[in-house]
Formats: sequence, C-alpha cells, structure tokens
Amino acid sequence: MYTLRPYQKNAVTAVIRHFRADKTPAVVVLPTGAGKSLVIADLAARARGRVLVLAHVRELVEQNYAKFLAFDSRAGIFSAGLSRKESSHKTIFGSIQSVARASEEFFRDFSLVVIDECHRVAMEGETQYHQVLNKLSAQNPGLCVLGLTATPYRLGLGWIYEEHGPRHLRQTEEKRFFKKCVFEVTVRQMIAEGHLTPPVRIDSPVACYDFSSLKLNGKTFVQSQIEKLLTDQKRITPVIIQNIVDLSKDRAGVMIFTSSVNHAREIMRSLPPYISALVIGDTESDEREATITAFKERRLKYLVNVSVLTTGFDAPHVDVIAILRPT
Repeated sequence: MYTLRPYQKNAVTAVIRHFRADKTPAVVVLPTGAGKSLVIADLAARARGRVLVLAHVRELVEQNYAKFLAFDSRAGIFSAGLSRKESSHKTIFGSIQSVARASEEFFRDFSLVVIDECHRVAMEGETQYHQVLNKLSAQNPGLCVLGLTATPYRLGLGWIYEEHGPRHLRQTEEKRFFKKCVFEVTVRQMIAEGHLTPPVRIDSPVACYDFSSLKLNGKTFVQSQIEKLLTDQKRITPVIIQNIVDLSKDRAGVMIFTSSVNHAREIMRSLPPYISALVIGDTESDEREATITAFKERRLKYLVNVSVLTTGFDAPHVDVIAILRPT
C-alpha cells in the first residue's frame, strides 16, 4: 500500500475540484519520477463511476495497473499485447490500440477517462484517441477527460493546453483538445523537496564523439549522416565505454542510449560480458521481457538500447545514464 506524497495529494484535489465545476478536458503535469501511476490509481479508486485508463504502450498499461492493485483495488486489463481483454470491472487499464478496436458494448458507463502520456493526443483528425473519446462521449455526454504528461510543450505545436492555473493564464490562442492545466510540479521543486536525486553531469575527460559537423534536416538529424560519423569515429568507442565502466565501478545500474543499432552492437563488444545486454526495436517480446527482468533484478548491470526503453520504463535502481547520441 502506498502513501501519496503531498504534491500527489494536491494533484488529486485539483483534478476533483476542476471536474466538479467544469467538464472540459484537463491536464496534470508531473515530471518523470513524480509517480503519475499513483495519482492515476488514487483518482480511479475515488471515482464513483467507471474509469478507463489509456496508454499507448503495454509497459505503461501494466505499470499503471500494478500501482492500482497496490491500493488494494480490483481492476481489469484490455490489451492484446498483454493477452487480456477484460471489460466488466469498474476500472479498466487499456492500450489505445486495443480499445479502439473494441465492440460498442465496451464503451458503456464510463464517467472518467485518464490518458497517460497525453501529449500524444492531437487536436483533430481520425486518430485512435479521438475515435475512442467520441464513442465514450456518445454514451456519456458528461464524460470527464484527464491527461497526464511530463512534456506539455511539444516542438512544432507549442503548449498542449490553452490555459494554466487558477488565474486562467493564456498559453496559446490556438485551439487545443485539453483546455486547462489544473496542476503542475516541476523537476526543480521535486529536487528541492528531496523526491528526485540531483543529477550530476559528467563530460568525459578521456574521449567523446564529435557531433559538431551534423546538420539539421528541418528539426531532426539525418540518420545516415549519424551512422557515417560514428563509423568514422568508431576507434573512440572502446575508450568511451571503458571510461563509463570505470566511472560506474560502484554504481548499481547503467543505461546506455545509442544512436543506431550498429552503434549499439559496437558498444556491446566493449562492455563486460555476462552482465551486459542489448534491447532494440526488433528484439523478440519474450527476450526483451527476460532481459529487462534480469536488469531490474540486478543480474545485469549494463543495459544498452536504441530509443526503446524510454516511455513507461521503470527501474529505480538506475544511477548512471550514458547518452551516446547527438541529443
């Protein structure tokens, strides 16, 4: 059983206060590590009507569900990726892909929808989120929609909500699906209150990749240029990895973020065998699960990945992050 931190209780209170006065879609902003899953669990447990909690990856569905069970509550999962299609419980944790394909019967009686990583909800268009929300609203015109995110400002879009705070500060004149941010806590505040560890940045004194020659193509780098640059500088990789290993001698868990699959495999050749593993997009589901479990149980110390273990990855023992990519 978890006890909510003060800011988590305040987030729950702000949401309840908002929906008692206003049914427009609302946002709560909590940074990574703030415990969004616990806020979701408390809100779902308090709700009088049925609650649907949506996420776009199965890891988040599973994580939010597990935290809810810790509140001594029962719930269902509706996710093909987790091989479960339960729809009769008061609270359902579902993947957006599976819920979008559910029968009309599924959408009855929900009074609250919670969307984790809600910055993924577009303003308009035939997206799966809008398809689901339209079906839910048709069944219940008074439906409350809450979004949670750590990234309320998106490149190419701006703020994902129109107003912020009790004074209705206007963030954008453009229309947004979410109308108001009702609660926010910052990384700086969480560090000051002792909830997050102050990060210590270390620039390698030994060697590092030189990404200065990369040119932006719009707002992103060209992957082929990154590959060529790393190939030209591959002799530096063993030195960089040895430096990471030396710096991590007394650390518990090391995550290494790489620029490409080839780069990741090259890095693996320089890491200590038996305590290092690689996860990429093509890694089979069972193998990925076994690797992640071994890492969380500390049977592995080094976990290399290529833009995979980001959203929904929860490993509190990690105390070293190595970013071996341009951004």
